[in-house]
Amino acid sequence: MTETAARRSAFQENFLKKPYRVHALLFVFYIAYGFVWASPREILDGMMVILTAPNILVTDYIYIAGLGATFVNVGIMGLLALWVLVATRHRPFGLDMGVLGLVTGFAFFGKNPLNMLPILIGAYLFSRVTKRPFEENVVPALLGNALAPAVSALAHVYYIPTAPGIALGALVGIFIGFTISPLAVWMRRAHEGYNLYNIGFTAGIFALSLMALYRNLGIEFEPRALWSSGNNTALIIYLAIISIYFTVVGLLADTEKKVSLKDLLLLKTEDFDYYKWYQEKSYIAMGILGFACLAFMAAMRAEYTGLAIGAILSVVGFGAFGKSLLHAIPIVVGTLLANFANYISFGEEMNTNGNLVAILFSTCLTPISKVFGWKWGLVAGFLHLSLATNIGIFHGGMNLYNNGLAGGIVAMILLPIIRVFNRKKEESA
Repeated sequence: MTETAARRSAFQENFLKKPYRVHALLFVFYIAYGFVWASPREILDGMMVILTAPNILVTDYIYIAGLGATFVNVGIMGLLALWVLVATRHRPFGLDMGVLGLVTGFAFFGKNPLNMLPILIGAYLFSRVTKRPFEENVVPALLGNALAPAVSALAHVYYIPTAPGIALGALVGIFIGFTISPLAVWMRRAHEGYNLYNIGFTAGIFALSLMALYRNLGIEFEPRALWSSGNNTALIIYLAIISIYFTVVGLLADTEKKVSLKDLLLLKTEDFDYYKWYQEKSYIAMGILGFACLAFMAAMRAEYTGLAIGAILSVVGFGAFGKSLLHAIPIVVGTLLANFANYISFGEEMNTNGNLVAILFSTCLTPISKVFGWKWGLVAGFLHLSLATNIGIFHGGMNLYNNGLAGGIVAMILLPIIRVFNRKKEESA
């Protein structure tokens, strides 16, 4: 073996075949990118704002703390999630890419190290009580931070002193972490895995119940609609670098199975774990989705907000688990039809911040179009936009994965209907 070949082989084994290292480098870049846009003092001040915010949906960190601090928070959250996965000796698979996409994506609006910690502690306690390895519970633990506002918000209720509010929030977070894993197992049965954001659905049901309890006790949270603007250049560059990075890593990877571009577009697999089937080549599929999101945002003449970029990171992450460009298109077209119906009925602009975020997140329903065809994908997308833009009021903004809740409800409604039509079709054939 030549020296060049030996170096390439070492690079393959020590980096390209280590997904956590691939992501670690990316998260370090996030932190460095933050310092491009703000001074250390500005970043420190911004991080204090992020750590002490109530984080009720919608709280765009770019709006309240600036670009620099937001990117640093995103990078830190990504590295913390990686540390938890590595410390528990979690074996990487496709869903991990989606988890890392969600953790970092929502670190643009609602997640930070302080409100993450109590939920992780609760999940660890659940593992100890049930005498199960924490490794089995680590993914729900990380995704359970969908309810991070439930940890932060009580400190901002005006008639609860700050210190007791912080303590109560921490206890609520521990309880969330303790219960999220068993709840997620049961909730998944409702949509049978056709909603990729199962924890979002679970957290949404939890948040509905918790908010009802709070309201019964006279606790109400002020609605928030803090959307950033004027940062398109910085965020487009950021997303382009991520998309190029994943594409290049995938192209450089040398997998046992030969994978074509057609394979990565069609993704005809027996399950939704594309990383299991295509290994490191699945990074190319993630990069493709990143470029597709850039094209979509350009076509819609959209404003890049913290929520929009967070949604795009989740789309990219799930490119290794359940989301593909081919099967996402019918879902997105369905949401655009619903969006157009709003425009015709009420004159509402089609590229409003809320609608754009809902359209991007609607891709959590791609399993429906993958399994049942593009026509049902259109229906799922239409229903999703309608639900996602109207359901947040019921959980008081405490569930950051609002679209996961909407997606779960859509799947619950559609699955029995789809099966009735399919059965009639089979009987008439």
